[in-house]
Amino acid sequence: MRTAEAYGFNRPPDIPGAAESTIPAAGAIGDDLAVGSSAIGQGRVQATTLQMATIAATIARRGRRPRVTLDYHAAHRGPRGAGRAASARVSRTLERMMLAVVSGGTGVSAAIPGVLVAGKTGTAELRDTRTCQPDPEAPGACPPDAQGNDPTDTDAWFAAYAPAVHRHGRRPRVAVCVMLVGAGAGGASAAPAARGILEAGLGAT
Repeated sequence: MRTAEAYGFNRPPDIPGAAESTIPAAGAIGDDLAVGSSAIGQGRVQATTLQMATIAATIARRGRRPRVTLDYHAAHRGPRGAGRAASARVSRTLERMMLAVVSGGTGVSAAIPGVLVAGKTGTAELRDTRTCQPDPEAPGACPPDAQGNDPTDTDAWFAAYAPAVHRHGRRPRVAVCVMLVGAGAGGASAAPAARGILEAGLGAT
């Protein structure tokens, strides 16, 4: 929980009026299964797209959480960071994993030719998505909507930043998170949407 809070959970967002992302206290999470669910963002964890975009930006900034503002000029005048959430070493490890997600994993739909994109897919269950196991004596017991393949059963997530490079004075310039309600898997629908936002952002900077 301390790590999640270092990234911005359980604290008011920098932007007034924005929803707060929360994770339950350790003693309130529940059994081992609930702990595992919470670790991957399920259970009673509540996250916003702003929060997840900030996490992507934090990894891009080598573990330094940015201050988020809607005022472009204030962003350049005021303090640039809100504290360290992770070490540079941990952030580089996360970046390598996120690069692999886009280069050959579940987020290949976010790839941009000539640009290193670091990203992570997410698929959040809205209801039980376990495939129905029919009784051999009643093969028709599972209705069509219980086969575990209804895309409306899950929200599709994708968080990313680009360009994922720290050399020759170049740094990542755009961080984004996309969440599409009832849209299936993150890699199938949210990743290509994030790619379009990244392309627009990189083209404008």
